Parts: sequence; structure tokens; C-alpha cells
Amino acid sequence: MTATLSAQHALAIVEHCSLPLLVTDRQGRVISYNRAFEQLVGGDQASELHGSGYADLGNHPARMLLGPETSLCWTDHNAIRHYFEVQDIDLPDVDFAQARLFVDISRQVALEQAHATLNDELEQHILTDRATGLLNRRGVMLALEPQVARSRRYNSPMAVMMLDVHCHKDCEATRRHVARLLKDQLRWADLIGCTEQHEFMLVLPETTPDAALLLAGKLTGRLRDLAGQELDGESLDSCYGVTGWRRSDTAESLLTRAGVALSQARTEQPPHAIAL
Repeated sequence: MTATLSAQHALAIVEHCSLPLLVTDRQGRVISYNRAFEQLVGGDQASELHGSGYADLGNHPARMLLGPETSLCWTDHNAIRHYFEVQDIDLPDVDFAQARLFVDISRQVALEQAHATLNDELEQHILTDRATGLLNRRGVMLALEPQVARSRRYNSPMAVMMLDVHCHKDCEATRRHVARLLKDQLRWADLIGCTEQHEFMLVLPETTPDAALLLAGKLTGRLRDLAGQELDGESLDSCYGVTGWRRSDTAESLLTRAGVALSQARTEQPPHAIAL
């Protein structure tokens, strides 16, 4: 049989608890707190809470500690930031109604933040698109810079093409099929990538914009064949943005101009290839 604690015993437990803890009456007003809470908030601010509830505190700095949030961030009087999980414990058999316990989860939050930062850093170093296995935009940028330098040195042509394939069913599977088709149709020296917006990027050394437009026509036919043979007759709408290397170009300006050409191609009815 479980014995009922007296109010005096309950308050003694509150006082000696190592976690910050305060006690409120049935109207939600603070009637007690322990030393750990006083150390967290500071003696003056803690004493100002006596007899007050959440609605009474206005702009008081400690008002948030009485709010409805189940987790919160609090900067103590030593300018140290803490993260707490708030647990409310009903006390029906004593004169006061509820104990509020502040469980410090700062270490857990720090680990989660470090994990998120590490993931962001790893994302910055990934060079391939997960769905297709092709280079992502960053990977294409890194591979394109030496091509730009080579064209500038030897004054040789180079074209960049952006390809958008609009599918109607399983788009991720379709992109993988298109990626394989592009690998089959392009030369070993050509670069193929895929952006986060699922647009394909083709870097074509020793290729003029006119030759790239002819390639766009060829790819349109191959995509039509792909839809009929491997995609159960799904229609694939494709459009192309093409640009040629200019002496003032960088890898960034080339990809940007090809993207502008692709945006213009999308506005055409039906979509087709545009060279800028």
C-alpha cells in the first residue's frame, strides 16, 4: 500500500531535488521552489515569482518558465544557455496542485545540433545526385572549370545544355532511365549532371551551339523511343536550353545562361530547344 506524503514531506523533497523545480497552487501561482531553481534563475528573479502565475508576470524575464511550452531555452544569470524539457506533475493529495520539473537536455540538444551541422558539411562535399548517380551542380561546376580554362587557352568551342524532362508517373525511376540514356548517347569526354530541381546538365567540349541543337533533336527522338519501350508508353515532354562558351565566361555564367535558355524554352508551345 502506498503511503500519502504530507505537505511537509513533499516540500522537503522539492527542496533537496537536484533538478530545478517549483510548485504552484490550484490557480497556477508559484508558492515554492527549490535551491536548484533559485540558482538557475537568480535569487531576485525567483523571489519575484512568489504568488504570481503566468498571466500575472507580464514582461517578467522568468514568465516563460510558467508557460505552456513542454520544452524551452533559458539563459541563466551567468549568461549560460540551457535547454529544458518541462514536466508537470499533478499533486492531488496535498495543499498545492502541481510541481513543475525542469530536466536539462542541453547536452542532447548540443549533440543534435552538432549532428545537423556535420550533415550540412557532408552535403556540401557530396558531388553526385542520389537518385541518378550523376554529378550534382557542385560536381559539374568543379569539372567544368578546367574545361572553361581549356577553351580559353585554345579558343576551342564548348556548349552547355540544360535538359528538362517532364514525366507523369514515377518521376524518380524515369530520371534514372534518362540518366542511362544520356550516358549511352553522349561521348566519353562529355559531362552529365542533374540539379536539385531534376534538370539535366550536359557539358559538351568541342561542340558549337548549332551542333548542340542538333543533339537536342536527336535526344528528343531517343526519349520518345525510351517512353515507348521501357516506360509503358508514358509520354515524356522535353525542352532544352543551350549556350556556347564565350571568352568572358566562367563555369557559373555558362550554367546560368543555359538555365535562362531553358526557362525560355519552357514558355514555348510545344516546348523545344532555345540557344542563347
